[in-house]
Amino acid sequence: MKITIDDLDKTYQVCMSTGKFREKVKDLELIKSLKFVAEKGIEFINRKSKDIPEDSTDWTFVFRDYYEALRGLIEAFLLLEGIEAEIHQCKNAYICFKHGELDLDWEFLETIRLKRNAINYKGQLLKYDDWKIFKLKFTLHINALKKEIENKIKKQTTN
Repeated sequence: MKITIDDLDKTYQVCMSTGKFREKVKDLELIKSLKFVAEKGIEFINRKSKDIPEDSTDWTFVFRDYYEALRGLIEAFLLLEGIEAEIHQCKNAYICFKHGELDLDWEFLETIRLKRNAINYKGQLLKYDDWKIFKLKFTLHINALKKEIENKIKKQTTN
């Protein structure tokens, strides 16, 4: 079954016109905490995943934990901008629409959002072959966001 991804520009405009983006006071401690939790989550799941057999459906939870870590980093990035959004799709749209320099892949973010929804709301399970399709892009997105968040925090604390 092919997943249909909504158009980035249209999604951003819908989120904008329906008030899904709100201004939020920058809370540097919250931002640092979200980043820390995401990093610790990745460290934890990487240790645990070494013991998971390839044919196990426990790869579902590796995927979900990576998704949550990435989502937390996106949240932290948006907070650095003084923005919050109530739904994941709008958070993804904001960061992709406003920050092309980060080279985040809208289709990837939407695919994993929809996959995570299928896991959480439809009981879909994944095996290692499913997980390995996503792992590299998760790592690239997480690393790009961590680096950019660190740079923005550094700039704000030295000003």
